Amino acid sequence: MAITQSSETSHSMERHILLWTSIGHFSNHVGNYLTPALLIYLQTDILLTQTERGILGSIPMIMLVFLSPAIGYIGDNRPVWRKHLIWIGMILIGFFGFLMSLANSFTDLAIATIILGVALSSYHPLAFNFLNTMPNKDRNMGVNAVSGNMGSAITPVIAMVFAVLFNWRIAFILFSIYQLIAGFLFGFIFPNSPELHESLNNYTKNEQINEIKFTNQQVLILSLLLVFISAARAPVFRSLSYFTTVVFSDAFLFSNIEASLFSGVVLGIGAFATFIIGVLNNRKALRGATRNQRIQFRAKTIFISNTVAAFLLFLLILTPTHESPLLLAEYVTLTFFFFLGAAILPTILAEITGTSHGMAAAFGLLFSGATLTGAIAPTIFGYLADEIGFNASFLFLSIVAIVCWLLILLFMIIFRKITSQQRNN
Repeated sequence: MAITQSSETSHSMERHILLWTSIGHFSNHVGNYLTPALLIYLQTDILLTQTERGILGSIPMIMLVFLSPAIGYIGDNRPVWRKHLIWIGMILIGFFGFLMSLANSFTDLAIATIILGVALSSYHPLAFNFLNTMPNKDRNMGVNAVSGNMGSAITPVIAMVFAVLFNWRIAFILFSIYQLIAGFLFGFIFPNSPELHESLNNYTKNEQINEIKFTNQQVLILSLLLVFISAARAPVFRSLSYFTTVVFSDAFLFSNIEASLFSGVVLGIGAFATFIIGVLNNRKALRGATRNQRIQFRAKTIFISNTVAAFLLFLLILTPTHESPLLLAEYVTLTFFFFLGAAILPTILAEITGTSHGMAAAFGLLFSGATLTGAIAPTIFGYLADEIGFNASFLFLSIVAIVCWLLILLFMIIFRKITSQQRNN
């Protein structure tokens, strides 16, 4: 029997779900960025080239390419499994940390990151599905994105403290203990009633009942473009966030402690940028903007984000290495503007596809498309740094950013054509 809930109860449960999906996202990013945060410290026991560092960043992403669509498909067809897949993934991240603490070679590290890839794949397609079936999905996706980025930002700083006070192996163990606790709490507390999510889903549908639906062909075209844009953004996003600590240490010539602290600051600024755009998106919705107006606003935002990012990547290439303060300022600005677009693509996809069956699979495809290129990028970035220098690595990212810019422009042109057709009909 369906459960009838008041608007107040729905909002209370919405906040509860947002809290725990955000904790899950925070934990996911902690697991994802713990290895890059500790790379400059584990060199005391395991010497790695930049290429090998990049490969360690690529392995878990390759696993996500294949697993994310499958996880999304399971989430669509077995809704009650969504919660359990997420908390089991969090537990596996803890297991990964223990394996890393025992590693004595690059091969050991690579095997552990395979486990990490399996663990990370369970979160994004399923969590986006939860968030999309709630009334304030713009705000919720923004808050959720911030929680993940805060995990990325806090990890280098705390990892540095643990590595300095103890060693890098103890740091992995301590983070693993956190993951185990968070995973079990998520499993026990997160609400997972199908009737509950259906009621929230219906509440969202009632708010959008007057919107003109896109045709199946339009949904397909726009969704594929979003997948391509996501795939083009991912190499920049993954390389910048994954290699931040290494870049500050090896390219900008900061000490290990300075590199960790600056990484936390820079990635924290990225999280703040994500929060800002999440608030602006939500205000746009609350002020009665139509779905098409909201999509246009987001497309313009990500267009500006990519334009500034491409420009600043070229500046990094031209700035001499000894100008460390200037390089840091450029990197901070680059991160802020690029992260403005971090939570936008899922919200645009949600607007286009609606809340229909298949949402988890759609988010899985979006995430998998980004992961495919994001998986390759760290290895290319590291290889170029080894063979030519970090300037070549930044040139690679700037070229990718220009390709992404062109795809966003194409999306805006096609979307404007579709909305013009809707008005004429």
